[in-house]
Amino acid sequence: MSNLQGKFALVTGAGRGIGAATAKKLTDAGARVLVNDLDADVAQQVADELPGAIAYPADLTELDAGDRLVEAGIEAFGGLDIIVNNAGYIWHSAIHNMSDEQWDAMLDIHVSAQFRVLRAYGRWLRGNADSSSHVRKVVNISSTMGLHGGATQLAYSAGKAAVVGLTRTLAKEWGRFNVTVNAVAFGAIDTRLTSPYETEPNISMVKGQPRKVGLSHQQIEQASLASPLGRIGTAEDAANAIYLMCAPESNWITGEVILASGGVRS
Repeated sequence: MSNLQGKFALVTGAGRGIGAATAKKLTDAGARVLVNDLDADVAQQVADELPGAIAYPADLTELDAGDRLVEAGIEAFGGLDIIVNNAGYIWHSAIHNMSDEQWDAMLDIHVSAQFRVLRAYGRWLRGNADSSSHVRKVVNISSTMGLHGGATQLAYSAGKAAVVGLTRTLAKEWGRFNVTVNAVAFGAIDTRLTSPYETEPNISMVKGQPRKVGLSHQQIEQASLASPLGRIGTAEDAANAIYLMCAPESNWITGEVILASGGVRS
């Protein structure tokens, strides 16, 4: 499979999980990938394993990070054909326990970071629109929580819902530049953010701060039973859904939110 041969892609949050699987999938299809992650060591490790890939670690919540990241991709590859806005993490609590810091952090990484990356890309794009035979792709990552909500996930759900509005608006703005803009909304996917635990949630460090992550074995079992396919998704399942929106066969699809949840509808 090499239908992305000659394409250049930027994948954020690509050091682990869905992002790493996506970077590999796009590389396997022929693209060269700029691997972004907050953690420099994992970004470099992924890039080292992918032919032609380049690591660019950056904290996307920094105000100039989107500009620097897009500039790095254009400098490395001469242009960018695919943007996958995947970076994110979870920080859940019920609203009465939610701090302003927590609210701001979830919106900042899940929607403001995407906005800044795409704003930077749009400034380059205006002077570099190509013929109708060269269709560029933007894939923003949302969640079923952004479509249906989820208890104790107010800020995360709000950020992922905002991604839907961003996606549908840019699809209308950028169609004239031959850019399709779609979102993939995931249900439960087996990553470190949903890693199983017995009694207490697992801990993931984000910018040196501990964040509770994971699902109990009971929650994983419930999520599996809720799916007609009888399981939660893998990182490769998620990457495959993203790839569909990057492939030439999806050139006539834009402004859509693709639900990749194993059949779970709420």
